[in-house]
Amino acid sequence: MIASRLPSSCLVAASLLALAGCGSRDDAAEADQGEKAGLGLAVAPPMMVDPDLTSRNQASAALAGGGPPVILLPPVPRGSEDIAAAKAEADKLAGGSAGYPPTSEGDPDAALRDSVTAAQRAGSIKGLGKDCGGKADYALGWSIKLPAALPIYPRGNLLEAAGSDRDGCALRVVRFVTPVDPEALIAFYNARASKAGISIRYRADEDTFQLSGAKGQGAFAVQARRREDGLTEADIVVNGI
Repeated sequence: MIASRLPSSCLVAASLLALAGCGSRDDAAEADQGEKAGLGLAVAPPMMVDPDLTSRNQASAALAGGGPPVILLPPVPRGSEDIAAAKAEADKLAGGSAGYPPTSEGDPDAALRDSVTAAQRAGSIKGLGKDCGGKADYALGWSIKLPAALPIYPRGNLLEAAGSDRDGCALRVVRFVTPVDPEALIAFYNARASKAGISIRYRADEDTFQLSGAKGQGAFAVQARRREDGLTEADIVVNGI
């Protein structure tokens, strides 16, 4: 038995901690409900994550930063009706059927295409004249701090989020998946960014679709790629917009 190898002082301390936990069960439950409600706001439609994430203690660490939280997604609704509903919501947010941008010359940006971490994706744009990638902290709450012009696509399923408001940065890095095709995703962000007065550049190849732009000192990039499972994986990187 592991317990038999512990010093008696440790066992006494463990007992006291257990009693303290019992005495504060109501407070802990109330705090958990408050956290659950707050995260519910973060992941309410049009965005979804695994509902178990709000009820497991270990998932609470995902809100506090550190490494990227591991999110076990429930099955992503991908039927024709689900896709049509997501596109309809996107058209509504775009103020009508979203137009597709003209393709700019050049291949997709390799730094963004080959990035693995949020810091690397952030490094693909500068925004505010600063390199803010190294200051990014992982936390799901950054997903609700995206600028209004560049929200997560309706009914998108959040994978990870990071960001920073330190040292003059205003960085948001979000990754999500959706059953909607990459072209529809790009059209949506083209419409949203254009209406917000953000200059646009669009580059694509057979697998990678990238929309980027700038406004003032701020910059953004959206990337969409088809996955082998049929879903579209998308990244939003924003700094200073």
